[in-house]
Amino acid sequence: MNGYDPNINSENLLTHQSETSQEAFEMWTRFMEIVKLNVSDLKLNTWFKPIKPKAFKENTLVIVVPSQDYYEMIISRFGDIVTKAVRSILGEDGRIIYEIDTRISFSQEPVLYDSPASHMNPTITLRSVTPGVNPNAIESAYNHLNTNNAQTEDPEQRCFLNPEYTFDNFVKGKNNEFATAAAISIANRPGAQYNPLMLYGGVGLGKTHLMQAIGNHIKSSNHGMKIMYISGPEFTTNFVQSIRMNKAHEFERHFKSLDMLIVDDIQFLEGKESTQDSFFQIFNSLYQVKKQIVLSCDKPPHQLEGLEERLITRFQWGLTVDIQAPDLETRIAILNKKSEKDGFPVPYEVLEFIALNIKDNIRSLEGCLKSLIFDAEITRCPVNIDMAKRSVLKFGGIKNRKQNIDISTIIATVSKYFGIDESLLRLKSKQQEIVHARHTAMFLSKELTSSSLQTIGSHFGGRNHATVIHACKCIEEVINKDSGFRDKLEQIKEMLLT
Repeated sequence: MNGYDPNINSENLLTHQSETSQEAFEMWTRFMEIVKLNVSDLKLNTWFKPIKPKAFKENTLVIVVPSQDYYEMIISRFGDIVTKAVRSILGEDGRIIYEIDTRISFSQEPVLYDSPASHMNPTITLRSVTPGVNPNAIESAYNHLNTNNAQTEDPEQRCFLNPEYTFDNFVKGKNNEFATAAAISIANRPGAQYNPLMLYGGVGLGKTHLMQAIGNHIKSSNHGMKIMYISGPEFTTNFVQSIRMNKAHEFERHFKSLDMLIVDDIQFLEGKESTQDSFFQIFNSLYQVKKQIVLSCDKPPHQLEGLEERLITRFQWGLTVDIQAPDLETRIAILNKKSEKDGFPVPYEVLEFIALNIKDNIRSLEGCLKSLIFDAEITRCPVNIDMAKRSVLKFGGIKNRKQNIDISTIIATVSKYFGIDESLLRLKSKQQEIVHARHTAMFLSKELTSSSLQTIGSHFGGRNHATVIHACKCIEEVINKDSGFRDKLEQIKEMLLT
């Protein structure tokens, strides 16, 4: 039977909760194993980990969720995944009963109730959802709950913000300094300026972190503000669901009542005309009353295709800021902060090695570090460069490098190409031609070997890592200004790698 099942004897089921709580926990653990294969870590932590397993009997698992709205979001966003997990663990006749208890807190791990009596509530509401459930059937079954829960539900539970995403946990660098400054300004004075704020850049550069940091900062200083974070795909899915349930007007009214709206990956609205029209109405309503809007995209607004011109124009009303790939120092700082937070100190040369080899994606950078720490904990071996190489290889680093290439070979090849004696590159000569050749050799040593900056510097007359960083920056500037020099670099690489 789909939706609410009046034939289920809820009291009898929960009476034996203490006897079945361990089995419920085991079932929920198996359920989570399936779910985490189908959702991101952020969605897993945000939507599933706060749920508490409570009892299991007669192929029925009872779980507790914090609100009516939370339940609706689980069904609308992850209904297919829940169905798949239910069938996999409990079979075709299995069911999950959702219990709403607005008193539960958001924990990070599933928690079992020790005593059913201490948590029993005469107004407990149970709903069962079985595979193949029809949203309209659910709607008719629990419609009467809306009035009761509207009075008790905490508005903060609708934020959907990850508490880990704060300004304190965000590493500021040259690649994001303007975006960070704008975000802090908005967090201190929402709606006063830079409305909307549009952040754009590639995948894994920190847009989501920075956007949610704004929301978390405002939420911590003003508990009364209604803030919501949602991704573009989730906004679209929820809008379509609202149409199917004849609640499109309620959908828009909810968003129009917000004090701050944060929408991630707005490019997913491309080509979806009805969704764009709904978002247009919401945007206008919020903007007119000076409610803050924060958006992110993978490209500048004017490059969005399949998006209405009226939306693109409005996205450009405020401030548009790009976030670029982090430079070496920022990448090292990100890794260092992450290792400190995890309570697992990692030697500087190892952090530097990872940062040298993974350059364009912060998620890959942090993922590589997690892999390294996991490897060290499992093997109980100290972290070293060889261990880091294994982790870097998993994330696509160290590509197209000859096994026998070394810094001495690079120095010899660069000297030959520029017609300069090798010994001159190791001296402290300030002659422009020699300096340029030395910088080139240092740049290629960083790019084509796995050596640390300190090791590279030692091959050039005992210079330190700061000198190597300076040399690399100088070459990067030349590359950006002179396409001819870029061709020369490729020629040298061909000589080294073939």
